[in-house]
Amino acid sequence: MGQAGKIVEERWLRAEGVGRHARAVWAEVLLRLCYVITLAALMSVVATIAGASWYREDGVFPYVFMEALPETSPPGLSNGPEGLKPYPTETHPAERVEPSRPLRQVPNAGRRVALTFDDGPFPRWTERYLAVLAATKTPATFFLVGRQAQAFPQLVQAVLTGGHEVASHSWRHANLSKVPFKEAQADLRQAAFVLEEISGGQIKYFRPPYGALSDDLLTAATELKLKTVTWNIDPRDWSNPGPDAIVKNVMNNVRDGSIILLHEGHPGTLAALPLLVKRLREKGYELVTVSELMAAGGMEE
Repeated sequence: MGQAGKIVEERWLRAEGVGRHARAVWAEVLLRLCYVITLAALMSVVATIAGASWYREDGVFPYVFMEALPETSPPGLSNGPEGLKPYPTETHPAERVEPSRPLRQVPNAGRRVALTFDDGPFPRWTERYLAVLAATKTPATFFLVGRQAQAFPQLVQAVLTGGHEVASHSWRHANLSKVPFKEAQADLRQAAFVLEEISGGQIKYFRPPYGALSDDLLTAATELKLKTVTWNIDPRDWSNPGPDAIVKNVMNNVRDGSIILLHEGHPGTLAALPLLVKRLREKGYELVTVSELMAAGGMEE
């Protein structure tokens, strides 16, 4: 019997002799019963709000209040705010690895460039991008937001079926350069976990939202064996400058081994894509994935 039950039993036994006591005792008994009922109600409300399980630590009162972990959460994470709540599993600062430098370009890759797409997957948009890439026989690398991928796993599978590469663009597209190491590591781990569950393969690359970097973020990515990949060409397609402006910006700045930043969900980018592929090939460039670009440049993944 729980502690609350024992309290109720004790008060009830006292109340058995109510009829044999003075009226003043009635008031005391009713007051104590109200106390017990209120206590039980508060315990029920707290448990309901927290959505938690109650566990005995030593088999006796008091109870220890512990959060129930979801079955599918990755190691060290639970469904806290934004799907994240990092547990204290981070490495000690003195034990952290040396962060690897972000990859912006692979100059030794020859006449090869990589098209990359951020922020997806998006229903009714990702399919259209994939259709253009299929029609032009162009491989690409998609840096996907973890919670978007979790919501639309069929689109992640469509990207892979099209022969493209899947990489991480964080779990919730926050500016991870401004958060503590533990929070950044938890975000990256959550995204990689979900993407690997959907794809069945290893996630090797991470692109920071907004391109925002910090030593803690780079270290977190390195410890999770994620290569940080940014870009050396940004036509600012997210600002919707129009298809012609996007193509012109890329062609004016393209170099051997360029990594070209583009975004899903923008009409101008989608409209520019067939012409951009055509112009790049006319200039002698082969379009490849990030993995293929690194391999061509003799870089280790």
